[in-house]
Amino acid sequence: MSDQVLRLLAASVIVCFASMIKGAIGFGFPLVAVPLLSALMGPRIAIPVVAIPTLLSNVLVIRRGGAGGAAPAIWMALAGLAVGTVAGALLLGSLDARLISGLVGLVAILYVFATALRLPVRVPATSVRQVGPVFGVLAGLMGGATGISSPLMASYLLLLRLEKREFVFWITVMFFIVNIAQVATYFRLGLYAPPVLTTALLVCVPMAIGTLAGLALQDRLEPRWFERIVLAVVFAAGLNLVAQSLR
Repeated sequence: MSDQVLRLLAASVIVCFASMIKGAIGFGFPLVAVPLLSALMGPRIAIPVVAIPTLLSNVLVIRRGGAGGAAPAIWMALAGLAVGTVAGALLLGSLDARLISGLVGLVAILYVFATALRLPVRVPATSVRQVGPVFGVLAGLMGGATGISSPLMASYLLLLRLEKREFVFWITVMFFIVNIAQVATYFRLGLYAPPVLTTALLVCVPMAIGTLAGLALQDRLEPRWFERIVLAVVFAAGLNLVAQSLR
């Protein structure tokens, strides 16, 4: 079996696992997949590869619904998210590969510490609309440049005190906005060379399997233990990427 086939099989396992996490808890696909795939094929390839199956995974989750009544407070954040994503994606084409590895690794590690220490800060409801565009732009920059934007987006939605189903729906809508701008910009930058695009399309199959499995498990698994497993994997992957960037 050739190295290329083995690499594709490994990428499929990673994508299936990461998309199952997303289906179960509403986010975590790029957060897990990008660091692990970056260690396998390098961040400049991994980030565009993950973007396409992430886009389709979001469609599967949005189809379940659950918008609730939080839409008016989120639209400005969504606008900032779209603008920031395009700017961040433009940076991806010019950044050094080691720097991208370090950024992705640091984002993953910071996310683990923020989650473990329960750092998200709540602000008065009257201020939520004012901070929304700021969160949106920053999350978009992070998502476009590193493929990971969920820590900031999740923090903003926590400010809104959403119910679980609303949280999952709106964070997925945010991912969808990021992914549309992200994929379009990557195509414009020429980052989808035939081998990269082929890999991205092929891993959509394990993505669909993983997402649907995660959705089925969403209400059955013990969230505390599942979260601990996810954090352990993300932390290990983040440390690995930071170490690579320093070599």
